[in-house]
Amino acid sequence: MKITVITVCYNAAQTIDDTLRSVVAQRGVEVEHVVIDGGSTDDTLEIVARFPHVAVVVSEHDKGIYDAMNKGLARATGDAVGFLNADDWFCRDDALQLVAAYLADADAVTGDLVIVDGDDTSRVRRFYSSRGFRPWMLRVGHMPPHPTMYVRRAVFDRIGGFNEHYRIAGDFDFTVRLFLRPGAVRWRCIPHVLVAFRNGGVSTRNLTAKLRMNREILRSLRSKGLSLGALALYARYPFKAWQLIARPR
Repeated sequence: MKITVITVCYNAAQTIDDTLRSVVAQRGVEVEHVVIDGGSTDDTLEIVARFPHVAVVVSEHDKGIYDAMNKGLARATGDAVGFLNADDWFCRDDALQLVAAYLADADAVTGDLVIVDGDDTSRVRRFYSSRGFRPWMLRVGHMPPHPTMYVRRAVFDRIGGFNEHYRIAGDFDFTVRLFLRPGAVRWRCIPHVLVAFRNGGVSTRNLTAKLRMNREILRSLRSKGLSLGALALYARYPFKAWQLIARPR
């Protein structure tokens, strides 16, 4: 199986080296690495150029993260596709080997993720696991960690990519279409930590971002006739509270 990893970045010189090294380290599977840059003005592209394994590099202005992600999808040639952005890295050198193994009898897989301190990446702030996820949880805004999600290319071809009208919740909207549309996909959970994610992503940066995230989640659910009401979104916060307490083995 050939797996495409898409990295979307913009002025990521401080972190993207970790991302690129973790992809190079993957073993036991054919990997295509696609980097979509938003026109960085720092040293991001110089760092990317040091890694000859990167199959495709595009650097140009985009209309937002989901436009960039769709550009990556348009260039992906793998049997399965996932996203590892410039604040993230694989925690283990067999992460994609596990992805390929679990995809052997599935259309999509998700794994576990650790959210780490941006200044001290050895410090785990949250343990975001897929193991307890069930598709009904999307109705209250809870989704599995998107950086650990790998989906067969044929599924993207069937249900489409990311809705660029969303600023923060485009990955949530895609996940709802993936799991809750008629003829839902065969899905498996990989019970291992695959990815580390630096704290401070766009959807969790501050209270304004969290409120916008909730509004976009509600809009996505309502557009599909799945909304349980705005207050129902707060039902997902016990899941988030547990992430602060739980730790990977």
